[in-house]
Amino acid sequence: MPSETISTRLRVVRYIVLAGFCLFAAGQFYAAEPRPWGIAAAWAVGTALVFGPIAWLARDRIPSDRRETLTYVAAGAGILLASVWLGVSLAFAPALFPYGPGFMAGVTLGVLVALLAERTVVPDRMRGAGI
Repeated sequence: MPSETISTRLRVVRYIVLAGFCLFAAGQFYAAEPRPWGIAAAWAVGTALVFGPIAWLARDRIPSDRRETLTYVAAGAGILLASVWLGVSLAFAPALFPYGPGFMAGVTLGVLVALLAERTVVPDRMRGAGI
C-alpha cells in the first residue's frame, strides 16, 4: 500500500511546478510588445478543449502505473519537440519568436481552465484521481 505522505508531497511538488510555469508564462507575456492576446486566447481554448478531455479519459481508462510511464514519455516527447522547434525557429524563421509568449500564456491558461473545470463542472464519476 503506497504511503499517503509521498502522494501528498508529489501533489504539492506538482502544484509548485505548475505555479512556476504560470509565473514564467505571465512574465514572458507581460514583457512581449505588443502583447499577443489573440494567440494566447486561441492556444488557451485549444489546449483546454483538447487536453482536458484527453487527460480525463486517460485517468479513467489507464491504470496509474501505466499513466506514470506515459507521462514520462509525453514529457520527453514534449521536450524533444520544443528543442527541435527552437532549432528550426532559430535557423529559418526568427520572426516566430513573438508567438512564444502567447503560446506559453495560452497553454498555461488552458491547463488551468481544464483543471478548474474538472474540479467544478465534471461529474464525480468522470473526475480523475487528481493531480
